Amino acid sequence: MKTNAKDYLIEFARSQDSWLKALIHDTIESNGTISNERKTEIYSCFKNSKAIEVDLSNISIPSANGEIHISKLTHKKGVNALAENQTIKFNNDITILFGMNGAGKSGYFRILNELVGGNQKKEILQNIYSNTLNNIDVEIVFEDNNNQVHTINWNGQTRSLPLLDRCKVFDTSYLNGLLDVRQSDLTLIQPLGLSLFTYLVEMVDSLKNQLISDADKLRLQKPTIVTTNFSEPFQNAFSNHSLSDVVKRAIEKHFIFTDENKKLIIGLKRDVDNLKQINIVDKVSLLENNKRDLILLKKNIEEKETKLSDFLKHLNPLLIRYQEKEKASLKTKEQFELLKVIPSNNSKEWKDFIIAGEKYSNIIGDSENTCIYCRQPLRDDSAINIVRSYSLFLKDSSEQELNRVNSEISGKINEIERYSTSIQISENIDKILIDTKVVDTNLKELILQTEQAYLVIKEQLIAYLKAKTNNNAIAIPNITLLKDQLNKLLDDLQVSIDKLTKEDSEKKEKIKTLEKQIADLQESESISIQKESIIKWFDLHSKEATLRKKASIINTRQLSTLSATAHEELLTESLKTKFNEELQNIGYSNIDVYLEGAGTKKGVSSTKLTLTKNKDLKAVLSEGEQKAVALALFIAEIRIQRTSNPIILDDPVNSLDHKIAGRFAERLMELDNQIILFNHNRLFLDSFETSKTNHICKTTDTDCNNSKGKHIKIYEVISQGKNVKGVLRNYKGNHAKNHIKDAKRLLSSIPFEDEIKVSNLLRLTVECVIDEVIFNYQVPTRFSNKNSRIAWAELKSINNDSVVIDTLERIHSRVSGGEMHNGIERNENPIEVDEYNSMILDLDNILQLKA
Repeated sequence: MKTNAKDYLIEFARSQDSWLKALIHDTIESNGTISNERKTEIYSCFKNSKAIEVDLSNISIPSANGEIHISKLTHKKGVNALAENQTIKFNNDITILFGMNGAGKSGYFRILNELVGGNQKKEILQNIYSNTLNNIDVEIVFEDNNNQVHTINWNGQTRSLPLLDRCKVFDTSYLNGLLDVRQSDLTLIQPLGLSLFTYLVEMVDSLKNQLISDADKLRLQKPTIVTTNFSEPFQNAFSNHSLSDVVKRAIEKHFIFTDENKKLIIGLKRDVDNLKQINIVDKVSLLENNKRDLILLKKNIEEKETKLSDFLKHLNPLLIRYQEKEKASLKTKEQFELLKVIPSNNSKEWKDFIIAGEKYSNIIGDSENTCIYCRQPLRDDSAINIVRSYSLFLKDSSEQELNRVNSEISGKINEIERYSTSIQISENIDKILIDTKVVDTNLKELILQTEQAYLVIKEQLIAYLKAKTNNNAIAIPNITLLKDQLNKLLDDLQVSIDKLTKEDSEKKEKIKTLEKQIADLQESESISIQKESIIKWFDLHSKEATLRKKASIINTRQLSTLSATAHEELLTESLKTKFNEELQNIGYSNIDVYLEGAGTKKGVSSTKLTLTKNKDLKAVLSEGEQKAVALALFIAEIRIQRTSNPIILDDPVNSLDHKIAGRFAERLMELDNQIILFNHNRLFLDSFETSKTNHICKTTDTDCNNSKGKHIKIYEVISQGKNVKGVLRNYKGNHAKNHIKDAKRLLSSIPFEDEIKVSNLLRLTVECVIDEVIFNYQVPTRFSNKNSRIAWAELKSINNDSVVIDTLERIHSRVSGGEMHNGIERNENPIEVDEYNSMILDLDNILQLKA
């Protein structure tokens, strides 16, 4: 059963390429903080298709369920500046390693972190101050649930050892990616290593973007290739950065260009120039113009023939109609005998005369008895009858019809007179017409004769109309010969045009062929000139294409799907409930925990755990409070796994206020797990010391027989100089008399070579004397735990004797300045054994004051 996101990732990594396997391995080992150097290394291997050796055993899935207890850890040699042969005997309940920063306790934490496979791999260095570097040699002893004792000697080369990997570790790396403020009142929680999915997706995307970026850089490094003389496929290959193997091989064939090819280009260009000087187009254009003018001439002649024929066609019918109307008019006149006495009564003038009189009479409305012209009364009936005959004559329709015919004849005369029979001949074809022989003349002369004949016909038509007599002697000349000659001339012109057009097409085709040969040769020449640049371009393009292909196959779909599965299976209602309980246990009852659905994208799960509060959560969750929330979640994770395997914590309450730290200490003492705590916080330690239900073991080397609650074993970790750190001693044994006892033992050695150790012990003795004698074990209330009580009686025994204090100051200054530091004082005024013994005597005397 998988209990952590790392379990999913380890299983997933086994079937992946080495680069992704390495990325997953390092993400797990670093708990989502891969170093830039390692990122660069993984990217370089992937980019260059170089396999990466990855040992997944260091991040193996924790072994089967079952409890263990760590019994003992011995640092023999080789880790940092830790003192050699230091042994920690762990209690099955609680073991605390207390010490100030730089004392060496982090060295022991790093050892345990690597042995159990903590959240983040910790680099373990050898003693950089030592002249000789020792190989790491650590021994760890633990018992399994069958009470079988396991002893392992560890050289620092492996981590996450079987069975030991069941332990849980809390340090600052646990917070990596744990909290993500999404809104002012909502924080996303990614427990159980689920934040590693988001980190991995970001790393994969970053790697992909780096590939694209490097590919872009390679593209910018490509030399500029002048493709002016290249064919389209070659141009596209360079402009679009898309080079197929076929095109590449085709380009490479042009790398060699000989002097013969150069000469060939010159000859081909000369041939093209010669062909271009042959101007067939203008010849065709001239012939086309002649053809057009001949067509217009032919059309003009035919149109005149048609028009004159039309005139002639309508001439005789019009004249016949006139004659008919005139005859009818004369017949009517004969009916008016009275009018015969009037001379020229059939003339136009007479008709105009009586018509004008008729119109005038209608205007003035005069009577028949008055002369319309002289305005005198008519004298007899004969005159009156004549006037009446005028009116009757004018009202007769035959005369009107005759008048209409006369009007038509006049109109036709005007139309024929306006019609031009002239045949226009353009200058372009004048010579052609002259040069074209027809029988005993030429075509132009034949046209002019036809033009003259048309003019004669026009004049005859006008004469006949004016005379109003028809004559069948007019005949339109036959122009068949003329049209045939023009058609033949047009056909000849078309033949010439077709011939020239064909020649021009052939010329163009030949020029095109020659220019293609020239272009091919110029392309080859251009490629050969740029050969070195093109080869470099090909090489960079190949690298660029490889990177882009690698980038194209990278996607995070599988990781996102796996993330969704892990979130669904790990983020349970049970985890939410226990997390809520733990938040309340440490004092955050006003923060609510929710488990809700969400979309999956780029490693973000389909289920999420969130914190909300009725106030601005960003303001609430300070750095320390974020750590408190992380501690609550850490305990909740342990609870849902339902095991009592060891818990290892490294300075868990940094940045926490003392109340929250105190409640967390109480919570740790309630757990059934074996607790191993590394701590430098005095108030946090005080919470354990003042526990009412548990006890502090008096010894670290032997079993404790105190039956009150849980056993709490406390080691004090001290430094005895830059080369000797991590010295372990019983925290309860930190008394002046114990330090003096150790100093006397060292001073009895012959030869005496432990000046630094003795100086350090005497300095500690002075500090203990201050607590034991001067302050009488009293702690200022501002530095004490709330469970501490004020010892009023002990306050009365506080000793502030100035002589005692001056003595302590002198000893402390002497051992701190003389042997603890390199310098003139140590070299020129070293502390001798007798002086040490004198200091011890003074300290013993002061301690007698307490007794």
